[in-house]
Amino acid sequence: MELTARQRKILALVVKEYIDTAVPIGSAAICQKYLDGECSPATIRNELAALEEQGFLTHPYTSAGRIPTDQGYRFYVDELMDAYRLTAREKTLVEQLQVALGRDLNSLMDETLKAIQSLSENYTTVLKTDDHLLNELTGKVRNTLESARQESLRLSGLAKMFYEPEFEDVQNIRRMMDLLDDKTEVMHILDEHSGGETSISIGAELQTEPLKDCSLVAKDFFYKGERVGSLGIIGPTRMRYSKITAAVDSIAQALDVFFADF
Repeated sequence: MELTARQRKILALVVKEYIDTAVPIGSAAICQKYLDGECSPATIRNELAALEEQGFLTHPYTSAGRIPTDQGYRFYVDELMDAYRLTAREKTLVEQLQVALGRDLNSLMDETLKAIQSLSENYTTVLKTDDHLLNELTGKVRNTLESARQESLRLSGLAKMFYEPEFEDVQNIRRMMDLLDDKTEVMHILDEHSGGETSISIGAELQTEPLKDCSLVAKDFFYKGERVGSLGIIGPTRMRYSKITAAVDSIAQALDVFFADF
C-alpha cells in the first residue's frame, strides 16, 4: 500500500511515540513535538484520519489520540524502522557468550538466557534447545540412535513483562501464564515463527489468542547446518522492535560462531 512521504513520517512518529509512552497520540502532540512549523494540526488530523481509514492506526474508546494497529506495526517494521546499534555495554554482554566456557553447554545456554534477558528490557525471553544434539557435542551420546530427540525450554522475565500497561487486566495475565506454562505449545510457536533469519511476528500473525496483543522476535542458531535451538523475545506489540531485533540477531550470531568452533 502506497503512503505519501508525510504519511510515512507521521506513522513512524506515532509508532515511536506510542512505544515510548503507551499513550494514544493526538495531532496537537505531533505538531508541537515533531512537526512544529511544517504543517498545521488540522493537516495532521486529516493525515491521521487517512492512516486510520487505511488500517494503520486506530483509536481506543472515544480517545482523540491514535495508536498503531498490527498493520501499522508491520508497515513500520518492514518499511520505516531504523537499525539499532548496540551500546558498548550491550556488545560486551554478547561478546561474553564467546568467552571459553569449556564444553559445558548447559552453562552456555543459561548464560545465553541471562544475556537475552539483560538486553530485552521488560519482556519475556525464551530459549529452546535440542538437548540430544547438545549431548552429542559434549560426548555424552555417541550417535543419534542411542536416544530419542529431546528438547527443553528455558524462560525468563515473565514477572517483569507483567509490569507493562498492557497487562493491567488480570485476565490478560492469566491467559499469558496459561500459555507459557504449556512448554510444548511455546516450543511449537517458536518452531513456527523462527528460522535462519531474524523473524518478527506481530499480534494476530502468531495465530494464538493469548498472544493477540503480543509480538515475538525469534531466530534459530546452528551447528554444521543443523538447528541447535531457537531464541526469542515475547513482548507487547508496543515493543522496541529495532533494539529487540538487534539483540536477538547478535546473540544468535554469537552462538553460531561458538558452535562453528566445535
